[in-house]
Amino acid sequence: MEERYLQKIIENEQSTKSAHHRIDKLESEIGEIKELTIAVKEIAMETKATREDVNDMNGRLKVVEEKPAKNWETIVKSVLGALGSGLVGAGLALILK
Repeated sequence: MEERYLQKIIENEQSTKSAHHRIDKLESEIGEIKELTIAVKEIAMETKATREDVNDMNGRLKVVEEKPAKNWETIVKSVLGALGSGLVGAGLALILK
C-alpha cells in the first residue's frame, strides 16, 4: 500500500513541476502581450495625431487652392465691368454727339 502512495506522490510532484513550467511560460507570454498592447495603443495615438494634422493641412490646402479661383473671379468681374462701362460710355458718347 505504501508503494501506491509513493507512486501517487511522485505523479503529483511531476504534475506540479509541469504546471509550474506552464505557468512560468504563460507569465512570460502575458508580459509580451502587455508590451504589444502598449505598443498598439501608442500607434493608435500617433495615428490619431497624424489624422488631425492631415485634416488641418487639408483645410489649409483648400484655402490655398481657392485663392487663385477667387482672384480669377475678381479679375473677370473687373474686366467685364470695365468693358460694360466702356460700352455704356461709348453708347452715351454716340447718343450725345
